Amino acid sequence: MLRTIIERYTREAGVRELERKLSTLVRKTIRQLLEQHQTALTLTPKLIKIQLGPEEYDPTLTEKKDQVGLTTGLAWTSVGGDVLFIEVALTVGKGRVQLTGRLGEVMKESAQAALTYVKANAKKLGINPKALESHDTHIHIPEGAVPKDGPSAGVTLATAIVSAYTGRKVNRLVAMTGEVTLRGRVLRIGGLKEKAIAAHRAGSQIVLIPKDNTRDLIKIPPSVRKAIKFVPVETMTQVLKIALLD
Repeated sequence: MLRTIIERYTREAGVRELERKLSTLVRKTIRQLLEQHQTALTLTPKLIKIQLGPEEYDPTLTEKKDQVGLTTGLAWTSVGGDVLFIEVALTVGKGRVQLTGRLGEVMKESAQAALTYVKANAKKLGINPKALESHDTHIHIPEGAVPKDGPSAGVTLATAIVSAYTGRKVNRLVAMTGEVTLRGRVLRIGGLKEKAIAAHRAGSQIVLIPKDNTRDLIKIPPSVRKAIKFVPVETMTQVLKIALLD
């Protein structure tokens, strides 16, 4: 029950809000015991909803099916790590790119860099260059009310674009993080511990991380390291080989 309260009623870096929720739950439960002349109550999800009200947050879980153009990224926020789903859809057009989902300037630049990498390596990736010229690329990150920024979604963006243009599905159990360069190199990121915990919470089984972040694995809780396979990568070629299904 404590896990339910943490996941569904709090979202913070510390425990102040959790303390408030527990205090509220204890006060209301004691009052109910006194009013109904009971000596004990069993905490159930139903009782928690009655005492604390509707759940305030939904858990972020991996997709149920492997899909084309949908990748799982990892983000660092002021309240810990979070899972970031990136969607790419193609429409007939003139090679333009559209970005939606309340993205910051750095993330917009990452999307542009990812698309340039794909265009520069189209033949190598199995993409018809003419398809890039005759289609517009729409990149969307859901939860548009939440601002998103940072360069660490680069590999996730590039993978989603390649998936959309090749028609290859993305392994839904793979989450990834890393900045990508125009040459396809994967650069080091921050907040790996928080991102790893978020991936574990969401049900990811494989997490692709920049090779330079290998030194940070020691900071990750043993239970998370045991449940997830962390794969260090240096290039987009390595990322695509693991993330995309044949």
